[in-house]
Amino acid sequence: MKDNGVWDVRITLNDIFVAVVSLPMVFIFFILSYQLINEAFINPQVREDIESYIAVLGILSGPAYMAISRFFDRWNAEQEERVEAMRRISKTEDDVKRLKLKEVKRK
Repeated sequence: MKDNGVWDVRITLNDIFVAVVSLPMVFIFFILSYQLINEAFINPQVREDIESYIAVLGILSGPAYMAISRFFDRWNAEQEERVEAMRRISKTEDDVKRLKLKEVKRK
C-alpha cells in the first residue's frame, strides 16, 4: 500500500474538551509524581507527610489513567484500521491478478 503521507484528521468539539481537561491533568500528575519522588529523597519532612502527598496523587491518578488509556485505545484502533485497510487493498490486488491469470489461461 502506498502511503502518501496525508493524514485524515477530524477534530470535534468533544475532542477539544477532552484535550483541554485531560492534558493538563496528565501533566500535573507527572509533575507532582516527579516532585514527590525527588523531595522524598531530599527532605525528611516530606517523608513524614508522604501519606497526604500520596492521597493527592491517588486522586489525580484515576482521571490521568483514564486519559492515558483512552489515548492508547484510540491509537490501537487506528493501527488496527490501517492494517485492515492494507489487507483489503492487498486482497483486492490479488483478486485482480488472479482474474487476469484466468483470462490469460482461457485465451
